[in-house]
Amino acid sequence: MAEATPNQPESAETPKPASGPPPKAPPPPSAGPKIVSPAAPTAAAGGPPKAPPPPGAGGPPKAPAPPGAAPAPSGAPPRAAPPPAQAPGGVPKAASPPGAVAPKSAAPAAAATPAQKEAAPVVGAPKSVTKREFLNYVWGASMALFLAQFGGLSFFFALPRPRAGEFGGKITVSVDQYAEAAGNKAPIANNQGKFWIVNTEAGINALYKVCTHLGCIYPWSDAAGIFACPCHGSQFQLTGDYIAGPAPRALDRFAFEIRDASGAVVGTSTEKGEAVPLPANAASIVVDTGTKITGKSHL
Repeated sequence: MAEATPNQPESAETPKPASGPPPKAPPPPSAGPKIVSPAAPTAAAGGPPKAPPPPGAGGPPKAPAPPGAAPAPSGAPPRAAPPPAQAPGGVPKAASPPGAVAPKSAAPAAAATPAQKEAAPVVGAPKSVTKREFLNYVWGASMALFLAQFGGLSFFFALPRPRAGEFGGKITVSVDQYAEAAGNKAPIANNQGKFWIVNTEAGINALYKVCTHLGCIYPWSDAAGIFACPCHGSQFQLTGDYIAGPAPRALDRFAFEIRDASGAVVGTSTEKGEAVPLPANAASIVVDTGTKITGKSHL
């Protein structure tokens, strides 16, 4: 009989451990049912468990699926991870953080319905002119025509109109005072019309009294029998042809008409300004100082 301890009554017996395996501990309250992966290898009944495959067997490891991608079906071959997108400059774009929503692509434009096609304006179609626009066009054209006519008349009246007997107009001289000048004699000057009347063996002519060099008034030299310009020394013959000096051409001429006593034209100057023989019935010479004939150039 065992002795009683001071802290235990004598009648109490010490419990003996129960025979058999120890009881299992209850699962924690938060733990759910155990999920067994179908792909996990199971041990064959009655045999040893299969060893895990060595590293590298069965192909390269699968790349992690991008966020938001659907899981691959069981048994499907692994897909390679897509290459990182590159910017236009060749620099790869940074990977999107987990949970980021991919931008949606722009939806394609919906095709136009038949009603919209009929309602759309036709490009290049002629536009009808309204009554107001037509009146504006008529008014503008009328004003433009009026201004053109007014401007033309104003310009015409602004032009100088020299009177007869003045320089720039027609000057009439008698043949009697020039009949003595025939046969290479000294010319007779007309200061009012600024011309020389010369009567040579070739005929009569009207020479402009302005030098063709710089516009000086040149005199006749009786001693030399030529026209000599005092400004720069240009010299011309009695016919107006160039002799020497800086003048670029012969003397200029004026157009003229030779008329008889009744006023009928019996002779006219030529287009080149050549001398014209003086008819026997000539009574007057009408020199047109407004029509100048340029002398022949010697350059």
